[in-house]
Amino acid sequence: VSMKIHSLAVALLISGCLYAQDTPRNVTERLHSQLKGPVRTVEILRIPDEVLTRANVSPDQLLLWAYYKVTLNDDFEASVGSLLSAAQPKPSRDDSDLRWGVLFRDASGREIAAIFVDKFGEKGYVNKEKVVFGSNIAKRLRQIIQQLR
Repeated sequence: VSMKIHSLAVALLISGCLYAQDTPRNVTERLHSQLKGPVRTVEILRIPDEVLTRANVSPDQLLLWAYYKVTLNDDFEASVGSLLSAAQPKPSRDDSDLRWGVLFRDASGREIAAIFVDKFGEKGYVNKEKVVFGSNIAKRLRQIIQQLR
């Protein structure tokens, strides 16, 4: 029994150390390095908050179920740049019910990076990593969409 407890403690300690290595700086640096390449289009995906689902919406489900899709081809640097500077993602273990997606694509349409956000703008994903955001990203995305009108 004590050997099993020891093995469990070692496994928990190792997973905790691996998780701790993924600092906010690492998440932000990876995102910025991915976006150094030529971003040609930015797609903003949206599932309205009032849409009910039986389970949390994942990044893959958001890609399939998005009600709205806005593609920015020109002059997106200022608005998207302010979104990225406000994001300040920090690693998290929490799942979230996603309602927003921001996809960054190169000239061939290949996804370079992605940000997914819940309706509160607090939790989500940067690429495939679960994160908590430093500010309300959903609010900023709403502002970007309103400026397009």
